[in-house]
Amino acid sequence: MVNESDDVAARLVAALRLRQPRVQVAIAGCLVVFMVVCVVATITRMSVWPLLPLLAFAGASAAAWRARTAAGDRQAFAWATVVVGGVALGFWLLGMVNRLW
Repeated sequence: MVNESDDVAARLVAALRLRQPRVQVAIAGCLVVFMVVCVVATITRMSVWPLLPLLAFAGASAAAWRARTAAGDRQAFAWATVVVGGVALGFWLLGMVNRLW
């Protein structure tokens, strides 16, 4: 019996080109830009609240780096999922900081 989840993960990894090292480097570069924006927002708002999403963006950046060296398709897909979750959490936190403070 063939495990269908392996086939689905392999197809998603191939379709999204998650095994390409340049993709993870570009994603990590974008995350660095997001972190710089958080630091600049801290300076312009004179508040430490915009630093709140830094941890989420740093975790997503580390996961993007780990996805670059993943041994298999399943690991690359798992790390890419962590990247997407970290970016989503970071943007949500940015929105909450903007709304509340």
